[in-house]
Amino acid sequence: MLVLRRKNQTNSLTSFFAMRRAVILVFICLTPIFGFCQSEEIGIFAGGSYYLGDLNPAKQFYNTNFAPGLLYRYNMKDNRWVLRIHFTYGTVEARDADSKIQSNIDRNLDFRSYIIEAGPIMELNFIEYEMGTRTNFGNKNRKSGTAYIFAGVNYFRMRPEGTLDNIMVELQPLGTEGQESSQNSDKRYNLNQISIPVGLGIKFNLGPRIACSFEYGLRKTFTDYLDDVSGTYVDPVTLALENGPIAAQMANKNADAIVLDGQQRGNPGTKDWYVFAGAILSYRLNKPGTCKKW
Repeated sequence: MLVLRRKNQTNSLTSFFAMRRAVILVFICLTPIFGFCQSEEIGIFAGGSYYLGDLNPAKQFYNTNFAPGLLYRYNMKDNRWVLRIHFTYGTVEARDADSKIQSNIDRNLDFRSYIIEAGPIMELNFIEYEMGTRTNFGNKNRKSGTAYIFAGVNYFRMRPEGTLDNIMVELQPLGTEGQESSQNSDKRYNLNQISIPVGLGIKFNLGPRIACSFEYGLRKTFTDYLDDVSGTYVDPVTLALENGPIAAQMANKNADAIVLDGQQRGNPGTKDWYVFAGAILSYRLNKPGTCKKW
């Protein structure tokens, strides 16, 4: 177990530095296109996070948890494009016991995962907007608010856990679907992943250097193991012998069910999603009007 965790920590650091290099490269590439306008802002994010996947196929805002974050925005000279770099922390969770689908209730699985997300996002304002001008929506010359859409490529770190006798147990090292055993040659899934954030929001000025945003952002992932559920059950006796008795317990938490080798446990045809939604309060670092247009 210790070796696995050290390996995961090394992978996490490697992915973080790779992402940092990618962010720097993107910024360098954009610099000659947009110029150094220096309309910059820093901000804090406060909102909620939740998950969509095998244990919650469609219920919006189900088990939403508090999610805080920090961000930096670089507003381009055209007042339409914004480069954002952010760090956000959230928790997602779900329980089959809350489902209205009988097969899910019978499965009786649950999970919780902490998510650390970081990376670049590009925002596109619907209309020209300068952050921090005085609030005056009646004056067309004052771009005091706008709707916007955003998309990016982010790194995130997950850590699925499940309950066993009211104690949270880390699931990935267990190989609950027989990973790295005689029943399943697949390696244990990676806790370091890439997500594609897409969403929309509105932003408006509260004063000369203060602005507020409200946004909703879906995160498409390329893993089906955010909840540790994807494929099929494996033989519980063999799983207990090769991956340990706890792995067998966490793989099938319905003591009354007879699980057959190869019986469907999750849906590998769909990937998991998670959501960050909330408000951003930001502060402009330079004075309004110091950034001239082309």
